[in-house]
Amino acid sequence: MATDVLQPSYQLMAGPASSRRVGEAVVRDRPDAHGRSAISRVVIETLEQVMPAGRSRRLSVHESLADVGIDTERFLDALSRLEGRYQMRFHASWLTGVCTCGDLIDCVAEHMFDAADRGAAQASATQQSPRRSITDPVAAGTDSAWPECDALEERLVGLEAAGLENPFLLANEAVNGRVATLNGHDTISFTSFDYLGLAGHPDVRQAAKDAIDRFGCSASASRMVGGNNTILDALDAELADFIGTERAVMFPCGYGTNASVFNHLFGAGDLILHDELAHNSIVQGAALSKAGKRSFRHNDHQQLDSLLGDLRSQYRRVVVAIEGVYSMDGDYPDLPRFLEVKRKHDAMLYVDEAHSIGTMGPEGRGICDFFGVDPREGDLWMGTISKALGAQGGYLAGPERLIRYLGFTTPAFVFSTACSPPNAAAALEAVRVIQREPWRLARLRERSNLFLRLANDVGLDTGTSRDTPVIPVILGSSARAMQVSQILLTRGINARPILYPAVREAAARVRFFLTCEHTEEQIVHAVETLAEVVAATA
Repeated sequence: MATDVLQPSYQLMAGPASSRRVGEAVVRDRPDAHGRSAISRVVIETLEQVMPAGRSRRLSVHESLADVGIDTERFLDALSRLEGRYQMRFHASWLTGVCTCGDLIDCVAEHMFDAADRGAAQASATQQSPRRSITDPVAAGTDSAWPECDALEERLVGLEAAGLENPFLLANEAVNGRVATLNGHDTISFTSFDYLGLAGHPDVRQAAKDAIDRFGCSASASRMVGGNNTILDALDAELADFIGTERAVMFPCGYGTNASVFNHLFGAGDLILHDELAHNSIVQGAALSKAGKRSFRHNDHQQLDSLLGDLRSQYRRVVVAIEGVYSMDGDYPDLPRFLEVKRKHDAMLYVDEAHSIGTMGPEGRGICDFFGVDPREGDLWMGTISKALGAQGGYLAGPERLIRYLGFTTPAFVFSTACSPPNAAAALEAVRVIQREPWRLARLRERSNLFLRLANDVGLDTGTSRDTPVIPVILGSSARAMQVSQILLTRGINARPILYPAVREAAARVRFFLTCEHTEEQIVHAVETLAEVVAATA
């Protein structure tokens, strides 16, 4: 079946599970009795959430997952939820023999912590089998030195066997507004973050060309030691004024900004709390830090309040990381409530505005503009210029003292070549275009609302998307999402699938990004075609 394509290769077992071993050493439970009881409760509650609606009831640890209607797709859904809860990632090898609720509880208990005894057992297992050189030709077989590569290749073969094409890395041959040429055919593209159509704006393009003539194509050094220029300084000042903060500083890359700043600013004795759907760059940045880290339920300021009530006194500094617009779901947090919680518990608030700057608020200044909040009530506002601002790079904005410190010391700033002159100049001009052409923001909202309304009218599941140009159509399985996306492309509509583990398997989707350049005719045609394809693949 195509269901398991591009997913870990394992299956639910029908018979009793045997003891799981690493080499010859049995992997034993780490948590104490109290901790194990808490794990049991969480795992069983999670499994109950993914059971078929008609079979919802209390589970016991001894019940077979298959007997209560938890098939592979529902099992994947449960694993995804547990990964978010415990900040762990399941490996396929851990799941061998899992067939009951108790088996899954054992798996979580064994693997939720780094275990020295497990590491020793793995070392013992390694000693029992000869180590192969990574250049050994035998490594290309089943005893590969690169099982990660083997797994990817198997999934790509599975795609082909299922009659599906790889949905990723499609190459645009040309882009003109919202029409992109792929394989010689014009398509209506719903894959671009260019929300305000500024990437191809004549003034923005001219600014980039002028910067090349003046400074060349590359900054050729980090800003600290020779890569700075007057365009970057002007962009820092323009961003701070546009966002409404005391200071801003440009970074070469948005992902790198998040991945670097958490590790740099927070360490032992601190705590990082982030939304369970936070971008991978935030999660990875937190993982690199020696600070404690924990997720909270998506957009749930009440649970955050409860967590801080329990945990705040144990830490020196606590930072809460959320996003202005969540790029998988097209929803956003209740910012005033999160600000109340952060003030109540003397925490910092870090907001990733990658998809909200330029799209939210009457003037497109971001989520503070949308809620009528003074940005100085928050602490750090991160964003990118690679979405609505039509160029490339990231930024941090906030209080003068803190941003000045981060601009002198954050590794992603200090040790990276600065944002290129044409990108910086394009972003600078884009901020100015937003302010002198407000119709772009108004049209973006009209087009986004039109797509959402039409999609809902024909019964498509758009999840929690509202007030944003990010609209998912949830299809319930990765295989179906790939199939719908592939058929749409043959009919001239390019919208990419989002698959497990990027989202829960039951929430696999095709995602649409709306822009002010989409015409009403393109949107109506896209939704009508989408409804036909979704119905045909049901």
